[in-house]
Amino acid sequence: MKLRLICITLTCFFIAITSFAQQSYKGVMNIKLGQKLQGQIKVNLAGANDELIEIETIEKTKIKGGKQTLITTAKYNAAIISNIVVDKQTYYFRDVKIGYDDTSLNNVCVKLIYGTLNCGIFQVGDGKEKNSVAIKFPKEEFSKLVSIDFDYYNTSQSVLLRISDCKSLLEKMMAKDQTLTWTENATRQQRFQCFKNIIDAYNQCENSN
Repeated sequence: MKLRLICITLTCFFIAITSFAQQSYKGVMNIKLGQKLQGQIKVNLAGANDELIEIETIEKTKIKGGKQTLITTAKYNAAIISNIVVDKQTYYFRDVKIGYDDTSLNNVCVKLIYGTLNCGIFQVGDGKEKNSVAIKFPKEEFSKLVSIDFDYYNTSQSVLLRISDCKSLLEKMMAKDQTLTWTENATRQQRFQCFKNIIDAYNQCENSN
């Protein structure tokens, strides 16, 4: 009986957290097939989401003798949503890898804060929490990012394979250029700055080809 009560309590606690995290925002949902939907989007802008994202749209049409209001609620898989726009800020749904064995936060609402969608840095919320800043390198799956707090990036050695097609950048990193490389003693801010420098160098390399 006690175990059952504990399970019920934990379930209610989880539901409460989920409900609190998912809020309704007036915005625009852009679907990859070309649809543009305006309405109230139910989403967690500061973290992970379920696969289905809900939007409520309101359509007003003229009818004889007045107007008719049609309220429609629909859910779209995050995989087919190009982005959502809330308060003029564009958000994308991405999976963020935070550990080995493909440990990830799924359908996280992120905003691009540096670089490009193909090679850039994305942020969740204010970016201060652990795993709230993630990176995307070219030739990696478009919908997946890697947290800069993941142990994989404790040193810059893990980056070499990802930028190997840019010889000038690779040579600088191999030579231990301090603006591009770091060791386990580096702070989060130092690693973040190095990632920005790497992205700048890589994107310049891409543009010159």
